[in-house]
Amino acid sequence: MLSFAESQERLAALDAGVRSSRTETVPLASALGRFLSEDIAIDQDQPGFDRATMDGFAVVPDGGATFNVVGTLLAGQVYEGELSPGSGVRIMTGAPAPSGTTVVPIENAEGFTEGDAAVTLVGPPEPRKNIAWRGEDAREGDVLVARGTRLAPSHLSVAAMAGANKVDVFQRPRISVVTTGDEVGSEGAAGVRDSNGPLLDGLMAAIGAIVERRHARDDADALEGALRGAAESADVVVTTGGVSMGTHDLVPQTLSALGFVTVFHRVQVQPGKPVLVAQRPDGSLFVGLPGNPVSVLATAHLFLLPAIGSLLGGWCPASLELPMAEDWVHRGKRHLFLPARVENGGISPMRWNGSGDLIAAAAADGLVEFTAGADLRAGDPVRFIPYVGHALQERAVLPDRTR
Repeated sequence: MLSFAESQERLAALDAGVRSSRTETVPLASALGRFLSEDIAIDQDQPGFDRATMDGFAVVPDGGATFNVVGTLLAGQVYEGELSPGSGVRIMTGAPAPSGTTVVPIENAEGFTEGDAAVTLVGPPEPRKNIAWRGEDAREGDVLVARGTRLAPSHLSVAAMAGANKVDVFQRPRISVVTTGDEVGSEGAAGVRDSNGPLLDGLMAAIGAIVERRHARDDADALEGALRGAAESADVVVTTGGVSMGTHDLVPQTLSALGFVTVFHRVQVQPGKPVLVAQRPDGSLFVGLPGNPVSVLATAHLFLLPAIGSLLGGWCPASLELPMAEDWVHRGKRHLFLPARVENGGISPMRWNGSGDLIAAAAADGLVEFTAGADLRAGDPVRFIPYVGHALQERAVLPDRTR
């Protein structure tokens, strides 16, 4: 059985071939949530001129406190000519500061009335103050958004500042999700509602993937038919359930008939030990997730999303290093990823009832990582993986379990 580190090395080494190089150009207005296939570099210095950062006066110091006011500059206007020492212009925030001037805030003017021919300042002007200097934010050619970035609203804004009306992005990956199991969706007394399908739908929507779904019962022919259909057009086939060691866990033996070669099967993680990753020579991928809902949530972040990321410039879910909010001992022998909350700047693991306890997991902010045998004290740093598609503290409700 692979260690978690070994599984991540194999994921990072996946080569999706031509599938990983499929790109298109889209208008910036349509690029939200897409993954950049080319860096975005700024096409000019930013700021593009020495820009006043306050309303006031742009003056050329001469040692005195009174300056002749020879004009007014609004944002978008340029002063034509050259100011002499002892003179200045009324200037508004965002306007280009004339050469050789320093900007003094309007609050530092004594009794000035708009239209006055002179202004007296409180104290001498401070050189180079209240001006954003040309190129101090970025120089022409600097990369502002890197290849592989999932474009958020702030990225679109800075891309527009960089002069990008269109951007090069990876094509949306096509994902086929196959849930398995006679019990899933059954109306009988032992039936289980399908929570895994909606979870994967949501994760795929969060990364802009195109997703289709099927369900296969615990029958070898039905499963092979569902997987064969899923693999016909998908870049990644995903299953939930059927990858463990039960009598109806039929997924592993079905893969070879479809041309998939196992990359790894079973990893020393909790939850999600039975996870399976395979690949065909044409670059298409298969990721078999366990069936318990928290196992699906965890392994989707740890294995499925990084696998899909191989089609998107190597993207992976983000992780943070944060302090523990409490003491914690992990006595297990496997790498543990436990649902946890961010509270007061620290990580608090959820008290849960195992890998079927989706209610506790949905009331968390993400997953905290504990190595086997970890013995941690409050304040010790740990790795935390926020749930994809959530902002911190966008949680479900955890019922009172003390009743």
